Amino acid sequence: MVLLSVRDLRVEFATSGGVVTAVDGASFDVGAGETVALLGESGSGKSVTAQAILGIVPKPAGRVTGGSISYDGRDLLTAAKGLRGREIAMVFQDPLSSLNPVFRVGAQIGEMFRRHRGASRREARAAALDLMKRVGIPAASKRLDDYPHQFSGGMRQRVMIAMALALSPRLLIADEPTTALDVTVQAQIMDLLTRLQAEEGMSLVLITHDLGVVAGVADRVILMYAGRVVETGSLREVYEHSGHPYTSGLMASVPALDGPRDRLVPIQGAPPDLLALPSGCSFRPRCQYADEQCAEAEPVLRQLPDRPSTHQAACHHPEGVLTDVH
Repeated sequence: MVLLSVRDLRVEFATSGGVVTAVDGASFDVGAGETVALLGESGSGKSVTAQAILGIVPKPAGRVTGGSISYDGRDLLTAAKGLRGREIAMVFQDPLSSLNPVFRVGAQIGEMFRRHRGASRREARAAALDLMKRVGIPAASKRLDDYPHQFSGGMRQRVMIAMALALSPRLLIADEPTTALDVTVQAQIMDLLTRLQAEEGMSLVLITHDLGVVAGVADRVILMYAGRVVETGSLREVYEHSGHPYTSGLMASVPALDGPRDRLVPIQGAPPDLLALPSGCSFRPRCQYADEQCAEAEPVLRQLPDRPSTHQAACHHPEGVLTDVH
């Protein structure tokens, strides 16, 4: 069952230099109970896609200019705001800036129950305590009255997850939930998210630039570059048989613990200026396979040679990528 369906999504921002198309025709689905990872470098359109789903694209500069977003058969672009937050929740990248510094943590979590379920102060406090225990905050009863600055980065992220789960959403979007956390805490947060997903039976969308973070978690992955989806498939399909040069470049830049410990292999060049995208394939200036065809025509998503129909890439020369990498 498809819970979330994004089709030909287009999001633009008006800037002093002109109109920037931050998301350009992105399409993907998220099934009920499924974990989908949105991957890509900074500026690829991942977070803006999530903002469009949540209806929080910054205005007046930003606006959805095309496409559709449906949730459980309902049009999210016209749906009442109550649907978001109640059934779709989000964990933001920086919990310190998301939490109010002048209110106690327990009160901030409890506010969700008071505002949306009409709970009394005592009921909201009890519910907040239960959630803090569920997300693994030690001595939760003593920490209800602490302020955000009194928590470590990992504990603040747990607080944000508790707030997101307060109304038992069916879809949780986590935007770079482990950024700036050390490796051990990253693993703990990812274990927490997967455990809570199993308990709640919810769908999970993980937004990250770190392929290693989602390696043992995601069911499917979606690679974005310059606002476009460039490869999609199951975790195993994409990680073992990446068919786009951008994906293979990202894979090569991740250090392997069981491989030679030489220098990292970065992708040459830098992401393009969205105000001056190259003609044809936007990845062309950084691609070793680029030719005249790549300059003349923008590639579309298509099934990779000898791969399942679910594994697709937007590349004119996927055969070369598959042969060289694998």
